Amino acid sequence: MSKNLRDHGIGPSGDPTGKPTWKKADEAPPCPNCGADLCVVSVPVKHSLLKGRTGVSTYLGCPACPFASPALIKAQGE
Repeated sequence: MSKNLRDHGIGPSGDPTGKPTWKKADEAPPCPNCGADLCVVSVPVKHSLLKGRTGVSTYLGCPACPFASPALIKAQGE
């Protein structure tokens, strides 16, 4: 079976390590795929380019389809 359809905006070099949390985005455009309201999603990740290789990915995501904007990933300092 293929990998989960949601890549959490991190692409193939990152890997989610925890449960995503979300809240409705204020002043965001509708989803470009299905027109639903977008959410701000945060999920813990492992990523090879981060200091310490762990951090938090934050992106705009759609609860109704697999759309995810490119993520802003912040390392969890050591």
